[in-house]
Amino acid sequence: MAVAIAATVQGTWPPRVLVSVTGLTVGDAIELHRVVDGQRSLVRAGAVAAVTDTSFLRNDAELPFGRPVAYVAVVNGSSEYTTVAATYQLPGGRVAISDAISGAAAEVWILSGVDPSYERRASVFAVGGRSVVVSGDWGMYSGDLEVITETTAGRDTLHALLAQATEGVVQVRQPGGYDGVDAYLAVLGAGERRLSPRSGTDPRRIITLRVVQVEGWAPALEARGTTLQDIATVYDVPGPVLNANPYIEATATGWTALGGTVARSTSQAHEGAASLLLTPDGVSATVQARAENLPATVGVLYQGSAWVRCAVARTLQISIIWRDAASAIVGTSPGPLVAVAAGTWTYLEVLASAPAGATQAMLAPASLGGTPPVGHTTHIDEAVLRRAPLPLSELAADYPTLLAIAQAEFA
Repeated sequence: MAVAIAATVQGTWPPRVLVSVTGLTVGDAIELHRVVDGQRSLVRAGAVAAVTDTSFLRNDAELPFGRPVAYVAVVNGSSEYTTVAATYQLPGGRVAISDAISGAAAEVWILSGVDPSYERRASVFAVGGRSVVVSGDWGMYSGDLEVITETTAGRDTLHALLAQATEGVVQVRQPGGYDGVDAYLAVLGAGERRLSPRSGTDPRRIITLRVVQVEGWAPALEARGTTLQDIATVYDVPGPVLNANPYIEATATGWTALGGTVARSTSQAHEGAASLLLTPDGVSATVQARAENLPATVGVLYQGSAWVRCAVARTLQISIIWRDAASAIVGTSPGPLVAVAAGTWTYLEVLASAPAGATQAMLAPASLGGTPPVGHTTHIDEAVLRRAPLPLSELAADYPTLLAIAQAEFA
């Protein structure tokens, strides 16, 4: 049987690649390398002096995103087998902070990269009126990394990752990769503050991480094969759509507007034949499309999402508005402010937990601020409110769910 090598991207976030080498002879020596920009790096736990099986598999959970990556297996020090280079993307457009060993990860925005500070370990002695310095090597950098989490669940996931990180080390990666930002970091401490200091309902947080650059985990540690993310991806799907008319195919029933009007339109559609057209009145400071009020449960995580297309380039925002039993607003959970190009469909998403006192949730798939003119018309499609998938930080402690999954899988 001929030796063959294959690389298969796994259905996890952040993506990992399962690299398999088959057709080996028991006792073969093997080295498995990742190749980026012509440079080889040994895949974690990728060197074995004598394999005990005819197949050799390793998960690469540390690959860069947005750059061509190939894998090379060197068998018995001479024969080489190579995959075709492929470019792997990091979905979501945000930054991944991850632990390759455990498979845990958190999704964040970077507010401020590390301003590196370098120090040399040294001792200074005053000898005969002179200073004598006994010094060591120039160290790697240290500093502060500021990141933003958008939801309470996202913040909890990041804190859980930092508290349990293997050897206290995490890896920072983002789409395309950036020198000075993508790195292995030992996290020495963390501070937290609200992104909106005067808003008690805004779940967004700025987390300041005190970090030191390191070389990564011990080489002998192997990336785990099956993680909680694997389980969540396969079994923990989003809940059913809650709002009655998310696709606006037949009518605009259930939709209202603040500071303008809404109507069904067939001039644009992201899917199907129609969408919701939001037209500003030209005098209101804020213009919103709004779905109907829906029952909500305090503490439950909800996901709002929509595709939007504006006639002009501007910023838009998706939100969930929370109301009490008397329909009074008790809070608003805004998504990120997104710059939308003119005439381009753009995906918006917000994740938020229903706050105390909330019994109803209203999806506002598009909010336009700054007193938008009448010409800033916006089409909205696939505007969905649903219960979000269970966060990994909760799934990790939900032993009944994990047990039920295992029993169903192996019964």
